[in-house]
Amino acid sequence: MMAESTPILTSEQLTALVRRMELLPSLLRRQQEEYIVSIVHLNQEWLDQKRATILGDLTLESFLDQRRWTVEDFDIHLRRPEALIRFARHRFGPGLEERFLEFQGGRDEVIYSLLRVRDPGLARELWIRLEEGEVTFAEAAQQFSDGPESHRKGVMGPMELGVLQPPELAICLRSLRPGEISPPQLIGEWHVLVRLEKLTPARFDSVMRDRLLQEELDLFLQSRVEQLLAGQPLEVLHYDETA
Repeated sequence: MMAESTPILTSEQLTALVRRMELLPSLLRRQQEEYIVSIVHLNQEWLDQKRATILGDLTLESFLDQRRWTVEDFDIHLRRPEALIRFARHRFGPGLEERFLEFQGGRDEVIYSLLRVRDPGLARELWIRLEEGEVTFAEAAQQFSDGPESHRKGVMGPMELGVLQPPELAICLRSLRPGEISPPQLIGEWHVLVRLEKLTPARFDSVMRDRLLQEELDLFLQSRVEQLLAGQPLEVLHYDETA
């Protein structure tokens, strides 16, 4: 008679590890994702094609054995990415372009060169030398800049204008033409020189749409996790693919 197997971790040990590793928010997010998976219908033909792609030359049994999964585990793994995408499109798709247009400027992508020093006299001297072509921006940034950008010869980006801090930096870049260097500006504790290298306006294409949908979904799931942690009731979710 075979001895009964014992669990690798007791429920108390598992709970303690989750607490100490601060995994509860991540687990609750995954719980909410799987809740969404449960309400989004995917047709059988799509599921069969996806299953065949994932399994490849493996049998279902060997695939499950390799991962120590159940059939239910595999089914959720199969459905989860597509279900979340479809839910995001259904929930956040309407009005997405209008929201993009409202904050379009902040999505513009910028590459710029930055040089910052604490000495206002040095900042003005470097600006004059740059304007007269006595030194390149890369050389000046590498030699004189007091910030970490000196290791990149001053080049920053590409990044969205909306994430630049402090906001005065984005305003300054907006006022420049490509290749133009701003006069020294006091931003915080620094005397700053910036040159606009390239500004690429954001477009509402398929890539941007998917990115915005993912951002909306992330915020939505984060909000639900915070509600759960605070002991607050959650909205019951609905999904109607014909709506």
